[in-house]
Amino acid sequence: MTTSETSARRRTARLSAARGAAGTVCALLVLSAALTGCGSDSGDDKGAPASAESSPSTEPSTASPTPTKPSASPSPTPVKPMKPSSPAELQACADGSCTVVVKKGTELPRAESLRAGPFAVTAVSAEGVDLRSVDATGFASNLLGQHPDQGGPSTVNELSIEVLAIAGDTAKLRLFPAK
Repeated sequence: MTTSETSARRRTARLSAARGAAGTVCALLVLSAALTGCGSDSGDDKGAPASAESSPSTEPSTASPTPTKPSASPSPTPVKPMKPSSPAELQACADGSCTVVVKKGTELPRAESLRAGPFAVTAVSAEGVDLRSVDATGFASNLLGQHPDQGGPSTVNELSIEVLAIAGDTAKLRLFPAK
């Protein structure tokens, strides 16, 4: 074997040994960085690893925790029923545009121009307002469980009915032409 071949073999052996040790060190550094990043309590949850300088404090905190009272849920305010609309006020709904207070048994007249009604209020409670309509052809419409926060009015033919409020056994309704 020549001197140059022996030198080349020694160099290759040293490089292999160095690469092996460097590879192990790199692998350990990557693992360490990954584990450090997982324990980050930087407050922002953006997934960025914590800096290498941050480490948990071993000193006890001087701030004492403040006991918190459980927040008392507000007790429901007793709601007084509203005064139901008079027959004359209810009759104003015949044109399809009115705001009235109803209770179970209230009859709303037919809105002829909007092809809807007449309507009978069949229930008013905390669960909602139920309305029933049977038109001249015998077609029945039932609006069940209507309530103020349902996301919008209900529509029968060209008439929209919106529940504005429910108080006890009464409800405030707004009737208006559908768009």
